[in-house]
Amino acid sequence: MSDDARKQPKFPWDYDVPNNAFWNNLEYVVGRNFLQCYTEDEIRQIPFDETLPAKEKLKYLGGVLEDTFTDKEKKAAPTPLHDANYKAWEHLKLAMSTVEKFLGSAAEEENIAREMYENGPYGKKSMSAAHHLGELFEEHGKYAEGEQMQREVLPWMRGHELLGKDSPHALSSLRCLAKSIWKQERYEEADGLIEEYRGILEKMDEGRFAKYRDTETGLFEGMVKELNNWKGKHGM
Repeated sequence: MSDDARKQPKFPWDYDVPNNAFWNNLEYVVGRNFLQCYTEDEIRQIPFDETLPAKEKLKYLGGVLEDTFTDKEKKAAPTPLHDANYKAWEHLKLAMSTVEKFLGSAAEEENIAREMYENGPYGKKSMSAAHHLGELFEEHGKYAEGEQMQREVLPWMRGHELLGKDSPHALSSLRCLAKSIWKQERYEEADGLIEEYRGILEKMDEGRFAKYRDTETGLFEGMVKELNNWKGKHGM
């Protein structure tokens, strides 16, 4: 389990991933996104081979998710699973995307993110998927597309009753927006967002997301280092 997930208070996205030989060499997000697809009884029935190398574990988890998705689709028919149980559909798609990410299947990860974005609840776009897609655009050098996506999702995250300006989700979106703008060589504009981020961090201990401050500070410092290195390499 991640250090932040162990701390109080608990938030809906915190999940107690088991501390054992199967999960310990996988990223926390892999375990969280996989396990939230299943009930405790269902998890107990899944055989987890602790002796597998990390890559083989990821392939195994991907196969289990595919089988689960197919089974749920059949049970929901003739109604698509997306319409019969959107939350189950969303959890499974997110877990599949996460497995593809750590297997290095960037194209498949992006395909799933696009599918989730275009097929949100109640016929709307999915804002959480929009954030993920924006991150992928930035990572793959599609900086204008990354900027556009984060400009769409950041106000939504800041206004969401469970999130807000200093939530890890909104800070992640702000971080991605700053990087997307910086890498379009609009440094002054990006610097303004970086200073805004710094100001949020300075007051984070006073808010409800204080337990994430150390992690967010590390991510902020990593971003600043990354952007300075990027500027140096591009001869600016």
